[in-house]
Amino acid sequence: MSFLGIYREPEFSPGRHLSNDAKILRLVGQALAREDIPVKLATLEEAGSLWKEAELIFSMCQGPEAVAELSEWKKKGAFILNDPEASRQTYRDSLCSAIREKDLGFPHSEFLQTHAHPKELDQYRSWFDRGSAWLKRADVHATQPADVVRLDRWSDLNSTLVRFRARGLQQAVLQKHCEGDEVKFYAVKGRRLFWPFYPKDSEGYPFYEKDLLKMAEHAAESLGLSVYGGDAIISPEGNITLIDINDWPSFAPCRGAAASAIAKFLKDAHRAHKNSRETAKV
Repeated sequence: MSFLGIYREPEFSPGRHLSNDAKILRLVGQALAREDIPVKLATLEEAGSLWKEAELIFSMCQGPEAVAELSEWKKKGAFILNDPEASRQTYRDSLCSAIREKDLGFPHSEFLQTHAHPKELDQYRSWFDRGSAWLKRADVHATQPADVVRLDRWSDLNSTLVRFRARGLQQAVLQKHCEGDEVKFYAVKGRRLFWPFYPKDSEGYPFYEKDLLKMAEHAAESLGLSVYGGDAIISPEGNITLIDINDWPSFAPCRGAAASAIAKFLKDAHRAHKNSRETAKV
């Protein structure tokens, strides 16, 4: 039995995330080694010559090219967690679709072409009558601060779209702002870990953690994620709104506990997958 872990591409680990993402993968590898499971960690390029020998691949890759390559490996029989299709479904063009908005309770969002004529943006003036909005790149998760921009005035919408277009982005997501506390969470399937926390100063509006857990689990199950994180907004009334789900985050505030939980999950998932294949042969 051997496992193969794949590091996230550097361009999808901006700033401090580069070291944090690498740390959690290394710690998972150490936790697996303590379970006497042979494990090798590699970049995607290095893994190209190794994956056929691995009984389980655990990958932090997020980019479209990497996800496409992992999907090809899966078609050829590789067992990969998170599933590459699940990773693809965390892109905003999936998360902010009408289907996801209804299923997961995401804030109302609309897709805009970055080359939209200013007159086409008039219909969004009313979004700013009582608050602000967010403009986000429509494909992958943020790779730099400029990928997610808060707009406090309608007049900022066109100029921000122009900046997106100048960077080669063809589409953006305009999302209504939700007032309240931002809460982040990290989780591993099967309630092996659930770690909510405030990433910045907050009012501390009361909310039921079990409700957030149920929402997070439902979202992960809908997307097919096993190792995941996300963001939610707690309103002054205690209502919870999911605003983002991402595959295999850094787990920086809880990486020790997370590494053990992830390793245990991977070991159990491998056993279940192996038993399933053996049963199918009978």
